[in-house]
Amino acid sequence: MTSAAAWTRALTSEQVESGNRIDRLMTLEIRPLSGGLPPGIVVPMYEVCRSHHGGPLSMAAAAALKEKVAPGSTVFIATGAGVAPNLPVGETDGPVGAAALAVALVKGLKAKVVFITEDAHLPPVAAAIELINAKLATWASQRVGFRFEPVTVESFPIGLNAGQTRSRELVETYQPSAVVFVERDGPNVEGQFHGVRGDCRDPLTVGYVYLLAYHAAEAGILTVGIGDGGNEVGFGAVREAIRDVLPLLGRSLAGHASGVVTVVATDVTVSAAVSNWGACAVAAALAVLLDDAELLHDKDTEHELIAVTVAAGARDGATSKQTMVVDGIDFVGHLAFVTLLKTVASISIRTAKAA
Repeated sequence: MTSAAAWTRALTSEQVESGNRIDRLMTLEIRPLSGGLPPGIVVPMYEVCRSHHGGPLSMAAAAALKEKVAPGSTVFIATGAGVAPNLPVGETDGPVGAAALAVALVKGLKAKVVFITEDAHLPPVAAAIELINAKLATWASQRVGFRFEPVTVESFPIGLNAGQTRSRELVETYQPSAVVFVERDGPNVEGQFHGVRGDCRDPLTVGYVYLLAYHAAEAGILTVGIGDGGNEVGFGAVREAIRDVLPLLGRSLAGHASGVVTVVATDVTVSAAVSNWGACAVAAALAVLLDDAELLHDKDTEHELIAVTVAAGARDGATSKQTMVVDGIDFVGHLAFVTLLKTVASISIRTAKAA
């Protein structure tokens, strides 16, 4: 597994400062203080990951992707979290940010992006893909010589044995240059999957998408994990330190001794207030590295993405309600985040070009 410190060391001082600004924004904690997801963990979790990687997380992930993703190569984005009955087709956190990152990868690195999700989560993921493909097609038509490869999706089965077969098949077929996980659960030491509040998910109802991280690592493929609770793929790289900053050491309500934090590590782990924000932050950092403001996500697209995923059945992960809310934060908060993120990155790009 490659150390992200190698990518952070290669950054200029201006790029580090841009990454710092982006990271501060993506770790602004505005989750409700009660009745939803655990408050007070965002900054401590971020600091654990930052200490591990030695620099701004958004910029480390962007630099790694810029180095490893060649034009025309495939990037997997695995997303979709939650199980029935509360989240039967998944939550609003994950597909939206994954879509924003996919756009940046297509525009900036000319990547072929393939989403990976289990069958139950397919409706909101497919809705997000349909929306960005339409926008990308329009964008590409206005650029001479740009060969647009539509974003596609591959389904992933339920269960360990089927997952082992499917994971190897996908890696061998596509030979991706990178695998990115956005709000995708990974198992703990006992092999059990949890939500951040400690609820244990029946392994027979879960797609073992995390196996892509292991099979990618075996093949020397870059892996990036983006999450917000410690239970998502990526946090295995800093597992014990993350447990120490979670309430009750990330206790499992089902009594599993190792708690909710996953054992699945990635080369780069991006810890954010909301996983969507982490993915958008990586896209913004990539825009800064490439000096290309066209990669930046905007509030209108954010609004549309939340709307189409909710219409397809996605629910708020904090309340399990099918509404325009992500992690307990009303959609207007997410539009404000995207607007500020675009402003921060745009200023960094203009400053770099003027230098």
